[in-house]
Amino acid sequence: MKITAICMGIILLASTNVFAAGRPVSYLEEVYGLGSVAGQGLACQVKRYDEYELLARAIMIGKAPDAIQQKEAIQQYNVGKAEAFMAMEDENFASCPEVAEEFARQKIFKSTLYSDGRIKLYDGTMITPRKSYNANRLYEKDPNAFAKADAAYKKYVAQAEKDGKNAEKIQLHDANYDKYSGQF
Repeated sequence: MKITAICMGIILLASTNVFAAGRPVSYLEEVYGLGSVAGQGLACQVKRYDEYELLARAIMIGKAPDAIQQKEAIQQYNVGKAEAFMAMEDENFASCPEVAEEFARQKIFKSTLYSDGRIKLYDGTMITPRKSYNANRLYEKDPNAFAKADAAYKKYVAQAEKDGKNAEKIQLHDANYDKYSGQF
């Protein structure tokens, strides 16, 4: 399960809404890609991780066609984030220098988030959520996010070793989601 800078480039392509084959990416695939990049950023403790989280969540909420899809998207985001984090930890964070470089150059950072939840993407596309919300409450920085994810990963590995088999993958849920998952 090794994620390299090439894989990150593929995830970044997916998160811009177009696969190399030209097939449009579904909303849930896009959200999974956004979560995967977040997981890599968290694992590598990149400088702009919190900014990325805020923008990615605004995109996720803004593009959600309804509350049911948004709830599924929250799960997909978490799965992508957890799998990417675990993959980076599995490789002992060896790809972090490349990931950090790629992370810093993402187009998502050229987006503008407005206080009512609207987001203007780097390409000029305006995303307006189904209903306005206070974007300042969307994400709160957690200085212990890496330590919590690392502890969850180590717990997963210990349980797998104890069981003598591959344990079911744990979810690295983010406490921020509990605050807003049913609000929009």
